[in-house]
Amino acid sequence: MNRSLFDFSPAKWFPTKDKAVLEYCRNIRREEMETTNANGYSVRVVPHPSSAVATELFNYVLCSDVEDKKTVIVFPNSWKNIYSAVAHMCNKYNISARNIHAFCMDEWADENGNVAPITYGPSLGGHFMREFYMQFREDLRPKLSQMHYYTNDNIEYYSDLIDETGDGGADLIISATGWIGHTAFIDPATQKFKADTLEEFLQIKAGFVDNHRLTIIQNSMGFGGGDLYHTPCYSVSIGPRDVMHARNHLERHDLGYCGGYSSWERMISRLQIYGPICKDLPASIYQLTKGTIYVSEDMARPIEPMDLIAF
Repeated sequence: MNRSLFDFSPAKWFPTKDKAVLEYCRNIRREEMETTNANGYSVRVVPHPSSAVATELFNYVLCSDVEDKKTVIVFPNSWKNIYSAVAHMCNKYNISARNIHAFCMDEWADENGNVAPITYGPSLGGHFMREFYMQFREDLRPKLSQMHYYTNDNIEYYSDLIDETGDGGADLIISATGWIGHTAFIDPATQKFKADTLEEFLQIKAGFVDNHRLTIIQNSMGFGGGDLYHTPCYSVSIGPRDVMHARNHLERHDLGYCGGYSSWERMISRLQIYGPICKDLPASIYQLTKGTIYVSEDMARPIEPMDLIAF
């Protein structure tokens, strides 16, 4: 099918609608993808991004132990394989995580703004505690008071708590990007992250989020095989200010929610990395920061015309 025979405009709620930008990102070749911009934001294509992230996280824990240095990290959830691998290596080589101060980047909430408790089965904070904290030998764990997750009592000052603990911001934020181009639950076209300018957007702190429809659909894939009625529609999340205040950033683009690496996921990845920096695609703000994004070989595959044919 020749796409030039049938032209149409992207939906109004898509984060990027400029056809020139879309075609540019769609046509970037594998050999063109590895770049480092003036801010120190690096793109690296590797066979297994999860392994690369696990190695870097282990190094952060190792350095915090050897240098006896407080290290503040904002963690995504749930990344069981990465967290358990790091804890296993620390347990094997007697690396203490005593200096790690952890902050969960997001959590589910109800329509009234109540935060899901960590005792709730799918709780993101609960997953983090089980998959990271509890995997360490008891003698190697940080103090429980150094593990921070959302509650009804700390929503309003969560960003300030990160800044206070990290002397101005986190040492590291670990993240991935969702279908709508969010990082954490920093969703576009929501009341929480509504802003007139990019500069205003970058100052928004953590808080209650009315999640985007596409985020809800994506989340439903982990809540009983697509049962939308069983999926929370609201959340609490870090804000753009927390991303900008962090001293380093570590991302992975290797997910496969659609039963494989669909052109959908590859496209949003490319838009984040190579498209314009804008509040409509929140993860694009990482281009303004220092960090590394590890992209899998599958995610770096060219988006060929056959990928765009539904039937």
